[in-house]
Amino acid sequence: MAFKISVIMACFISMFQLFLNGEQAQTDDKFISHTYQIKKAAGKIKIDGRIDEEAWGNALVLDVNNEILPSENIVAPVKTECLVLYDDKNLYVAFKAYDHQPKQIRAYMSDRDNIYLDDMVGIFVDTFNDRNRAFVFFCNPLGIQMDEILSDGGAYEDDSWDAIWLSAAHIDDKGYEVEMAIPFQALQFPGNTVNQTWGFVPVRLYPRSQRHQITNIIHNRDNPCLLCQSHKLTGIEGASPGRNIELDPTLTAFRTDERKVFPDEPMKKKEAKLDAGISASWGFTSNLTLSATVNPDFSQVEADIAQQDINTQFVLYYPEKRPFFMEGKDFFSTFINAVYTRTLMDPSWGVKISGKEGKNALGFFLSRDQITSLIFPGAEGSKYTTLNQGATAGVFRYRRDIGPSSTVGILFTDREGKDYYNRLAGVDGLVRIGRSDSIRFQVLGSSTLYPATSARKFLQKEQRMSGYAMNFSLRRDARTYGWNLSYENFSPDFRADLGFIPRVNYWKGFVSGNYSYWGGANSFFPHIGFGGDLFQVKDHRGHLLEREVEMWVDFEMPLQSIISLYAGKQKKIYNYVPFNQDFLHLYCRVRPSGNINLACYLDIKDDIDYAHTRWGKYFCIEPQVNYNIGKHLQASLSYSYSYLDVEQGRLFRTHLAQGKLLYHFSRWAFLRGIIQYTDVSRDITLYRSPENPENRRLFMQFLFSYKLNPRTVLFLGYSDIYDGLLDVPLKQTNRTLFLKIGYALSM
Repeated sequence: MAFKISVIMACFISMFQLFLNGEQAQTDDKFISHTYQIKKAAGKIKIDGRIDEEAWGNALVLDVNNEILPSENIVAPVKTECLVLYDDKNLYVAFKAYDHQPKQIRAYMSDRDNIYLDDMVGIFVDTFNDRNRAFVFFCNPLGIQMDEILSDGGAYEDDSWDAIWLSAAHIDDKGYEVEMAIPFQALQFPGNTVNQTWGFVPVRLYPRSQRHQITNIIHNRDNPCLLCQSHKLTGIEGASPGRNIELDPTLTAFRTDERKVFPDEPMKKKEAKLDAGISASWGFTSNLTLSATVNPDFSQVEADIAQQDINTQFVLYYPEKRPFFMEGKDFFSTFINAVYTRTLMDPSWGVKISGKEGKNALGFFLSRDQITSLIFPGAEGSKYTTLNQGATAGVFRYRRDIGPSSTVGILFTDREGKDYYNRLAGVDGLVRIGRSDSIRFQVLGSSTLYPATSARKFLQKEQRMSGYAMNFSLRRDARTYGWNLSYENFSPDFRADLGFIPRVNYWKGFVSGNYSYWGGANSFFPHIGFGGDLFQVKDHRGHLLEREVEMWVDFEMPLQSIISLYAGKQKKIYNYVPFNQDFLHLYCRVRPSGNINLACYLDIKDDIDYAHTRWGKYFCIEPQVNYNIGKHLQASLSYSYSYLDVEQGRLFRTHLAQGKLLYHFSRWAFLRGIIQYTDVSRDITLYRSPENPENRRLFMQFLFSYKLNPRTVLFLGYSDIYDGLLDVPLKQTNRTLFLKIGYALSM
C-alpha cells in the first residue's frame, strides 16, 4: 500500500509543476538572455589552428569577458573572442585567447578528455533549447580535445561521451588561437525546425594561482541551473546530420598464460585467440540514434584503480569504462543508481536506441550476457557472486521535459536467465521551484526470483520476492546558503540486479545546511564554505543502524589550493552491538606550478572489525602527486597506507601503491606504463577463521596507443600479475599480450 501511495504522490508532484509559472521562476530582470544571429560561411575553412581564412570575416564575434569564478561577474583578467559560423555540414567555432604572459600558458600533450588542469576554451551547446542538457566541446592550446554531455541544467557532467570532430590550435606571442569544426552528424537537434534556436555558452578556463572561469553570461549564483542562463544562437538553416551512419569494425587478438594452482603448478600456456567484431550506429532521425554490436570487444585498456577491500561492509564500486555502454550514459542515469552496466560482464551482442524528440528523451538497450553477476544486499552488508550461465538484459528509459527546466521520467529494467529473473519499474522527476529550490524523487518496485542453489547458498528467499525503493529530496542551492532534506527507503526484498544497490532493508532521514563566503577579486580566500549534516538510519523492524552528526569546512586559497575538513560523531549498531565512533577526514590539494599537482587524504576514525564485531581504531593516509615533465612526459604516483587496531593489537595493515608514466609522441599516440603493488599483512592470532598472514600482488601493464579519433584506434599492450605470500616470494601468475584495432567508417 505504501508503495502505491508513493507512486501517486510522485505523479501528483510532477503534474503540479505544470501549473507553476516556471519561466518567471527561472529569470529576473538583472539576468537577461540575448539572442544572436549567426551566418553561413562564405568559403571553406581549414582547421589548422590559425584564424586566417576570409570566411571568418563574416563570423558572429562574441566577447567572452565576464569572470564568474572565483570572482562574481567582474571583468576578466584576459581578453577572449569567440567566433561562430556554420555551413551545410558543420558548426565552426574559433577562439582568440589573448594572454599578456604567453609563456605562462598551461598546456600539455595528453590523451583526449584529460585536459582539466590546462588552459582551455570551449562551448556548451543546448541544441534543444530545453535548459536541461547540452553538448560540450573544449580544446587546449595544443589542440587536445575534451567533450562531454551536461545534464540536470549543467549540474551533472558525463565525460564518457565521445564525438568525432576536428580541432587545432597554436600558441603565439599574443596568446593562443583555437579552431573547431563540429559536424552536425555529431549532434542531436530538432529535425522539423527550419531555423534552429540553440542555447550557447562560450567558456574560457584560465588557470594560474586561481582557476578563472570566464564566459559571456552574467551568472546568477542563486540559480544552480547554468543552462537556464545561457544566451541563444539562431540563424542555422538547413542543418542536417546526413545519413549519419557509422560502422566500427574491431579486431582483437590476445594470448593469456596463467598459473592455476599457486604457487606450485607451473605457468600454462593458453591458445591465442583472435576475435572480430563490429559495432554500428545509425542516426535514423536528426535526434535518435540506433546502435548495435556483435561480438564486441569489451576489454579495458586501463586497469581499475586499486581499492582497499579489507574489512569492508559493502561491495566495492568500479566505474564503467567500456565505450558501448558509456555512449549516451546520461539518458539512463537516475537518482537511484538502478542502471550500472558493469553488471554486464561478457556480452555477446547488444543493441541500443537513445536520443530526444522535442521534449521527449528516450533510452533503450538490450544485451545478451554470457555471465550473470549478482549482488545480494542487506541492511548491514552485501555479498557478490557470479553464475556461469547467460542472461538477457534490457533497459527502457523515458523522460519528459515539464516547464522550462523540470523533468519527469519512467524506468523499466529486466534481466532473464535460467531459473532466474529480476524486473524493475518506477517513476522519477526533477521539479524546479524558483531559481534556487528543487524537488527530486524516484520510486521503484522490483520482482526477483533467484536460482534455488544460489538462494540457499546466500540465504535468499527461494520463491519470488518483491520490494520497493524510494528517494525524495527537497533542496536549496543558493549563492550564500543551501540546505537539503531527504528521505530514502529500501525494502528488504528490493533488488536492482542491473544497477548498483549494495544496501537494502533500511530507511534514512537526512538534513544538511551550508553557508558560503565569496571573496572579491584577488582575495586570499576566494571561497570559504562550512556546514553540517545529521542523518539517521533504521532497518524495517525499527532497529537503529546508524546515527551521525557532522560538521565541515572548505577553504579555497591561492595556488589552486583546497583544504577540506570533516569531523563528527556516529553511533552505529552492527550485529546487535552498539559502537560510538568519532571521525576526522582531511583533504588537501595544491598546484604550486603549472606542471605539478599535489594532494593528500587523511582518515582517522573509530571503526568496527566486521569479521569479529569488535571496536577498532582506523587510520589511513593517501598522498598523490602528478608531475608533467615537459610537454610530452607525465608521471603520477599515489600511495595508500592504512591499518586497523583492535584492543588485542594490530589486526591488519595495508600498503597500496600505483605509479603511472606516460610519454605522448603527439596528440594521437602515447606509450604508458602502470605498476600497482598491494601488500596486506594480518595478525592471524586475532582472527577466528584461517587467514594468510601476508598477501602481496604486483600488477604491471604497458600500452602503446594510437587514437586518431575515439573509435579509430590501435592498442598494443602487455600485462603481468605476480602474487606472493609470507614465505613465498612474488611469482608470476598471469601474463597477457593483446592487440586491438578499431576503425570508424562514417557515411
